[in-house]
Amino acid sequence: MSIRHHRRQRRVCRAAALGVAAVLLAGAAQAAATSAPTIPTRAVEPAACPIELPPSIAGRARCGRLTVKEDRSRAGGRTVTTSFVVIGAARPNGGRPPLLFVMGGNGSGLKLLRRQGALAESLSQEDDVIFVDHRGSTPWGRPDMSCPQFDEGLDAAQPNVDPAQVEACRRHLDERLDVNLYGPQEAAQDLRDLRLAMGISRWNVYGVSYGTTVAQRLLGLDAAAIAGIVLDGMWGVESNSAAEAFLIDPLLDLVDECAAAPQCRGAFPDFERNLGRVAAELERRPRRIGDARVSNVEYLELIRIAMGDPGRRGLIPLAVERSARGDHRVWARLRLPDEAPGAAGRDPAFTWPSSVCREEHAGRDDPGRQLAARRAVPAAIRTGVRMGPQERWDWENFCARMGFAVSPPATLVAPRSDVPALMLVGELDLVTPKTLSDHVTRSLSDARTVVFPSTGHFVLIQQPDCAGDLMRRFFANPAAPLDTRCVDALPRTAWALSPPAGGS
Repeated sequence: MSIRHHRRQRRVCRAAALGVAAVLLAGAAQAAATSAPTIPTRAVEPAACPIELPPSIAGRARCGRLTVKEDRSRAGGRTVTTSFVVIGAARPNGGRPPLLFVMGGNGSGLKLLRRQGALAESLSQEDDVIFVDHRGSTPWGRPDMSCPQFDEGLDAAQPNVDPAQVEACRRHLDERLDVNLYGPQEAAQDLRDLRLAMGISRWNVYGVSYGTTVAQRLLGLDAAAIAGIVLDGMWGVESNSAAEAFLIDPLLDLVDECAAAPQCRGAFPDFERNLGRVAAELERRPRRIGDARVSNVEYLELIRIAMGDPGRRGLIPLAVERSARGDHRVWARLRLPDEAPGAAGRDPAFTWPSSVCREEHAGRDDPGRQLAARRAVPAAIRTGVRMGPQERWDWENFCARMGFAVSPPATLVAPRSDVPALMLVGELDLVTPKTLSDHVTRSLSDARTVVFPSTGHFVLIQQPDCAGDLMRRFFANPAAPLDTRCVDALPRTAWALSPPAGGS
């Protein structure tokens, strides 16, 4: 769930933008008088923008800083400073609440804003949009939850990492901050404090990926101030990637998608049964395919990887049907090209890894988080489905080496809410599959889910026009029926009925 990391350059916003920032902060005095005294007016102040803003929105931007206690349970002590940017609406529509954008990855809304000016411009046509950094997520915030030993924070959780490097990183962080005060609960408290200090009575909330965990916590802390919430690529408070449903339900989604498509169902009526037969046979007797030894584990791992690729997803039923006849050549063609080194960018912050250690990994064996697959599958599938190599980290050793402790139990329970909610799901999303959204909606009494075909993780980035329009309509009137015609017009999986050119 990490986001791309780029070299930072500090840029000063226009003087006019800072002048507008003072207007933005004028309502803070009223908020301080009517809310908790722990949120003083001075918690928010205008500031130079720490990033260079895209020209399309720079003239409407107001930049500021939020300063709060690192540990709210202690008097005095260290403080935390984070940055935010408000993009004023291009065509203000009086009475509409602003939109809070809660970023995923390691939690820097400003990094996204720097890269996605067109998205910010689109979202801010009629609404003020607030982009915020989570505490510890950037080098311009104080403190910075990263280490000089690791350009990519997740490298510290690799199985082959040098433990001495991790220990040096831990010492570096311990000198600057408490690693157990930089998770989603603390980030949500910061967002609540930002709202109070800015004098905002109500706002709409959008959260993506790891940001949905923060947004869900905000529901528990401050639901009365949330008019509507959109959760894109849901990772819930109680989600667990070690749960059976996380791995098996996406495979069942593919099986059911094929069964619902006349072309696929007609060509491969025994898709699910054949998959179980092939997995069972390879579990009993692994065989060499090309230069690799393939058991049910390797066979299903390649299928899992291909499920998230729109160009290969439609080839899987044919590959399984040929494998059931003993011919694995189509299956071998499911392999994706290796990604170029560094193509995904670098992000040194430890904010998301800390959340994994303090919450998901710490509670992975809790009975309440053992979500079963939605229906039974053959044993060879259940034991064979694993995460791909790019999804696996050594959390057991990393979490202990870094000194992460389990979050307080009260923060690990999904809050119940009647705030109108819209769940955006990418059909090809294996990072946060639909089963996680389905699980979260059990605690939301007014939630609707929209699945976007041929779309992976972060729906709003992949389908900005359609998802953006859907969001705007939802926030304008959460009770109105959803117009999903743009979703219905998206391309569906193209099922391969014969091998591609050059295949067999």
